[in-house]
Amino acid sequence: MFKWLRRLRALPPIPEAAWQAVLARYAFLGDRPAADVQRLRSLTAEFLRDKEFHGTRGFTITNEVALAIAAQAVLPVLHLKGGLDWYDDFVGIVVHRSEVVARRKVVDDAQVVHEYNEVVAGEAMDRGPVMLSWDDVLASSITTGAATTS
Repeated sequence: MFKWLRRLRALPPIPEAAWQAVLARYAFLGDRPAADVQRLRSLTAEFLRDKEFHGTRGFTITNEVALAIAAQAVLPVLHLKGGLDWYDDFVGIVVHRSEVVARRKVVDDAQVVHEYNEVVAGEAMDRGPVMLSWDDVLASSITTGAATTS
């Protein structure tokens, strides 16, 4: 609804060293033509400008965390018509240190209520927010012994 207002803000700079670190850690991001990598960087800056990151239970959102999540989020819409418009229905991204246990409640066709716990690495809800596990974001990295950010 206020997309035009968000776009009035300046794009955040992505330092070259930080960008190269993300491309090195997540090889699937940088393993593409140079024009795609440049578009990925540009859309990542827009994503960072338009979305709000929140850590839970003491988890701190660092520049490394936000940049890694944003770059990976942009990849699926990199060549779609409308690009980041696909993500207009949410603003918030909630990041947990590790997986989350979600309490589920389902009513089957016989009207029997089933309640159970489900371990999730992430979840998207209609109109947001998006929830992610930082440990699972890191698991997509090619570097297994890399330092993690808390």
